[in-house]
Amino acid sequence: MNRTPLPALVTVLRTLGTYGNRLSPADATPEQLDVVHQAIEEARRLLAAARRPTSTGCVDHPAGPVDPTDGLCLLCRGRRHRAQLQAAAVDPALGDVARTLAEHGETEAVRRHGPRAVTRAQAAVGRSTRHTGGR
Repeated sequence: MNRTPLPALVTVLRTLGTYGNRLSPADATPEQLDVVHQAIEEARRLLAAARRPTSTGCVDHPAGPVDPTDGLCLLCRGRRHRAQLQAAAVDPALGDVARTLAEHGETEAVRRHGPRAVTRAQAAVGRSTRHTGGR
């Protein structure tokens, strides 16, 4: 279950609840019905999003939030982004290594830059030097 859309779903359901008290068959307008219809569709969309599994395949955050753009772990994405910024600040060459790590994984970074540069980039940003399997 994805808990990210739940606050928005609660808001939409509360809005729908207010229409239950205000709407009567005698004085319902097409505009009111359109608003209710849109709210119901939004509630359905949010409910479907909440029911989707949040498994990102992330070892560190198996139930973490999912990045909607690519389905990867949002927490790791933030960590990788901070690592890139910190590595670039410490040594511009390490920034290139950190970018390769974030975009292509450890195996590709070692292939492109060598194990020593990868270890230095990881140490510079305080990231673990254990093998992460291409994340």
